[in-house]
Amino acid sequence: MKFTILLILLTGASLALAQDAQVQPATSDKDIRWPTSPFQPDLTPGYVLIEGDIQIRLDQYEALLKGGFEPNATIGRVTLWAGNTVPYDFVTSGGGAVSPANQTAAVNAMNAIAARAGLTFRVAVAGDANRIRFQDSTFNSSPVGVQGGPQIINIADWGVQIIICHEIYHSLGFWHEQSRLDRDTYITINANNICGSGVSTACTAGTAPGQCCWCVDTSGNCISCAHNFNIQGDSSYYGPYDFDSMMHYGPTAFSCNGSDTITVKAPWNAQWQGVIGQRNHFSYYDAIACRGLYPFTNDRWLDRAYGGTPSGTFQQPFNNTSLAGALAGVPNGGTLFIKYGSTYSAVGTYGTPVTIHAPNGAVTLGN
Repeated sequence: MKFTILLILLTGASLALAQDAQVQPATSDKDIRWPTSPFQPDLTPGYVLIEGDIQIRLDQYEALLKGGFEPNATIGRVTLWAGNTVPYDFVTSGGGAVSPANQTAAVNAMNAIAARAGLTFRVAVAGDANRIRFQDSTFNSSPVGVQGGPQIINIADWGVQIIICHEIYHSLGFWHEQSRLDRDTYITINANNICGSGVSTACTAGTAPGQCCWCVDTSGNCISCAHNFNIQGDSSYYGPYDFDSMMHYGPTAFSCNGSDTITVKAPWNAQWQGVIGQRNHFSYYDAIACRGLYPFTNDRWLDRAYGGTPSGTFQQPFNNTSLAGALAGVPNGGTLFIKYGSTYSAVGTYGTPVTIHAPNGAVTLGN
């Protein structure tokens, strides 16, 4: 098979992935009542809760409250699952036992993720030191990335597949979207509306009637929930800010008075203010970013601006300036993702069938 490229303009708009055929309710995390304490009985042992649904170790939480802890970025120090394989099991006895119907819901959620990225979810066996363990709970939560040993994913909303996927994404290595380093370009955090940090009596941390006390320190004292809006990690994110992400907070997350804690800035506010925090579909970049971290076998990436050692992965893309040079490293029938908008020399005849995507905007293939 041969084809000739003269001039092609690729855009991400044509690459949208189909959503699950399963109809799901339009649930948003803005509707979720956050737990009243970071200390919950059914977390991974030795962990506490931040950001409503993220489990971190107790020592990390203590450091966070002192301003000295910055969790790891999605790419970098977060530990990803080796070999793109995630063993899983279920709590099958006691108060956290997962019913057969809810086990099926979890498997369906994992299958929905595996359809979009090169991940294999399989039932854990005795030799698997690391695994995710689903547990029935009154709230949803997960650690971020591989923790070592069994790590608990708590699920309350078994009937909403994207909420299950959201928690699995945390275990795969994803933080919340509004925690990105560049978030202040796109959103404003309204501190006075955050529980425990506002100027009004209703929003002030304390024990007096009417004062907000949803977050506590390690001694049980009421504190501000503002640390749940920290920027986490470094600049290792990919793609434009994603207001549509299932990993984004809703506009009133941790609000003490019903007013917005997150305001989308112009010119994006008209389209996105009432939409952030959706929990009914994978956004386009939810799927592409996960596929970057956990690629299919024949996926390759190209970024002519990359200055490190190229290997064709998302983290170490090819850095050729010509399409032919990059395609030489793409297997027959594989997919080449071009990471950033630019121009590549491409005129020529090509004999290997491949699919070319430009997920981050327009790319010109020409002279």
